[in-house]
Amino acid sequence: MELEQDIHTQFVLSYELLCLLRWLTDHNEEKLKKIVKKAINSEGLLKEIKQLDNHQPNNAEDVQHSIIDFFGMLESILLETLNEQVDKHAREQNLMPAIDQIDAAVCDDATVRFSLEKTASKIDNNPNINAKEQLFKELLKRWKPHKKNILN
Repeated sequence: MELEQDIHTQFVLSYELLCLLRWLTDHNEEKLKKIVKKAINSEGLLKEIKQLDNHQPNNAEDVQHSIIDFFGMLESILLETLNEQVDKHAREQNLMPAIDQIDAAVCDDATVRFSLEKTASKIDNNPNINAKEQLFKELLKRWKPHKKNILN
């Protein structure tokens, strides 16, 4: 019964991951094909597939975990790459000194990261704006002060 419960448990894919999957299938079919060919030729995938012919996996929970692990890894790579892109924009716009001045006790990392993303997007659309000023505007839009943070 517990196995059935686990099998019917839903997992959620982020919209960012869905966008990545759609983009990969729309724009990189040949590269994906090369990855699959490489896996079959040099990394033992063909051997594993041939072993499946002899005995199909009966454990649906293992199949589900494999799918979840794959999407989890893919999403982790996507988030890591997005963060690297944001950091690159921050360095290119010389925003690192401004970021270093932000008090982590007052403004959390997620707010800073999202503000950097918005700033980078606005700079891409309008390269003439002041990056530091735009970053601070974005931070102020998202800043949610707590009573314990307010100074008299």
